[in-house]
Parts: sequence; structure tokens; C-alpha cells
Amino acid sequence: MTENNPQIIRSVQRAIDVLNCFSEEKSELTLTEISIVTGLAKSTTTRILATLEENRFVEKEASTGKYRLGRQLYFLGHRAGRSIELKEVAKETMIRLRDQLKETVNLYVREGEHRVCVQQYESLQSVKHMIQIGQHLPLTVGASGKVLLAYEPKKFIEEIMEKQVMVKSKVALLSELNMITVEKYAESIEERETGTSAAAAPIFNIHGEAIAALSLSGPAQRFNPSKVPDLKTILVASALEISNHMGFTL
Repeated sequence: MTENNPQIIRSVQRAIDVLNCFSEEKSELTLTEISIVTGLAKSTTTRILATLEENRFVEKEASTGKYRLGRQLYFLGHRAGRSIELKEVAKETMIRLRDQLKETVNLYVREGEHRVCVQQYESLQSVKHMIQIGQHLPLTVGASGKVLLAYEPKKFIEEIMEKQVMVKSKVALLSELNMITVEKYAESIEERETGTSAAAAPIFNIHGEAIAALSLSGPAQRFNPSKVPDLKTILVASALEISNHMGFTL
């Protein structure tokens, strides 16, 4: 455990140490075994395990009292693997798109009830639009949010519309989401954030599922999607190129 780094949060590091006790050879451990491996007192280990269990990072077998890694780690690992693979596949296309259209290019995925930017290549112009990597953003506003929402089940869409900010009526948004699935393209002008505009297109996996949104964003005073020549054609083609690399075929 790294104790000397002032930026390390001790309690978080201890929880990580507990998780790192498990391996393929030792997939199930008792409280005592975890306490010995980590060097933590049993009382401390008990509290950490309780917190991890509450958040499904570990599971306890009632009959043996032994702990094993929980399903939440699997879900996180799956998401991380998907994002890492997708980011690598999308990199070349995103850079080329940024250089061609001179605006910031973003890659978004859905994370629960929100969208997050997992990769970004910023505009080379002095005034640009930037998104914080990993920041949770709504699905109901913004071109990329609407692209990701458009391909979700109707029940999920209705639930999200009840919970998140709306700049359009439900009828209008549903109509737009339907059009997005037809055209595979969306635009937004100052929907989520005043002074910014964006356009986005879906990225599909080998199963034909929309797994991400490729977007172009910039200051509204300079970037108006509807006035950029061939933007829709270029962006949709770029998203399709990434999709093809992910195994998608029309």
C-alpha cells in the first residue's frame, strides 16, 4: 500500500487492497484471511467488507462465511473493456474528423441514466468547446444524448423524460428520437449549455446495437450544424467507419 503519497485517500486504498487479495487461485477468502493478507485489523476489515458488499463489489457466501468478488466489478470491467476497445478503434477517425472540420470531436457512451464523454480531441482553434472526460450529462438534451437515448427501449425513454431536464415537449422529443433512428443523425443548438452547438451520429457494434455517439461540438457563434456543408454526410460516414471497425455491417 502506498502510504507516502499525500494524494492517496487511506480508506480508499485499503478497500483496493482488500479487493486485490482475491486471485484466480484464491477466489474465496474468509475475513481472517483477508485481514492477514492486508495487515488490517479485523474490525477495520469488517467495515470495509460491509461497505464493499453493500455496493456489490464483494459477495458473502452465507453457508461458508467466505467472500468473493462481486458482480459490480464484472459490470465495471465490461464497461471499461468496451470503452478501451472503442476508444482505440475510434482514435484515427476522430482525429481526422477534428482536422477536417476544425471543431472538437467527442465520443460518448451511456452510463446508467446518463452519458459520459470517454474520449475527446479538442479543436485546434483558440475558442473551443470542451467537455470534462467522465462527467455525467443528461440524455434528454444535446445531440449525443439524444442519439444514445433514441435507441433505448420505450419504457426507459419514458422514465428518463420524467427525471431529466427537457427543453422540448415529450411529444416533440419522441418525434425527434424516432427521426434520429431513421437518419442516424442529430443536432442541437444551445440545448444543454448556452453558447454551444453540436451534431452527433450513432456507433453500432457487431450486434447492431448503438453503443456510442460520435459528436462534433463548438461555440454556437461559430458552429451551426445546419450551415456546415456536408456535415451530416461526413459525420454519419465517420460513425459508420468506426462501427465497421467494431464489426458492424449493414
